[in-house]
Amino acid sequence: MKIKTKRFGEIDLDEQSVVTFKNGILGFPKVKKYVLIDPNKKSPLKWLQSVEKSDLAFVITNPLIFKQDYEIKVLRTDMEDLEVTDFKNVFQFVIVTVPHDPSKMTANMKGPILINTENNQAKQLILDDPELEIKFRLISNQKIAKAV
Repeated sequence: MKIKTKRFGEIDLDEQSVVTFKNGILGFPKVKKYVLIDPNKKSPLKWLQSVEKSDLAFVITNPLIFKQDYEIKVLRTDMEDLEVTDFKNVFQFVIVTVPHDPSKMTANMKGPILINTENNQAKQLILDDPELEIKFRLISNQKIAKAV
């Protein structure tokens, strides 16, 4: 299967790799099919590229890389929606916002994305947890100061 993308040009992908969001992603409820793209294996950032809209792609990352104590409460209904048989096959990601100054990147920790790798069903959760931030800074000021 070939898809055209704004950022990556034409991509040839296996239909088995398409991830399906039954309810879409927040703000894009009608866009259901995406593919994970990992252009730089050394980077913690990946892309979630829409198969249906060539100009729609999200930067995502594993939240545990930047916040080791990141923990979410997943409801049984969410697991049922994803048809999960074994939670070890569920990957979690968060959407990253990358401004002109990359040192100010943030991640939406209240809206994690879960992907069941057994069947490629996916779901974005909307968490009502006051401990989690919508704009969690991925690179702290302390880390920036150490690097300079």
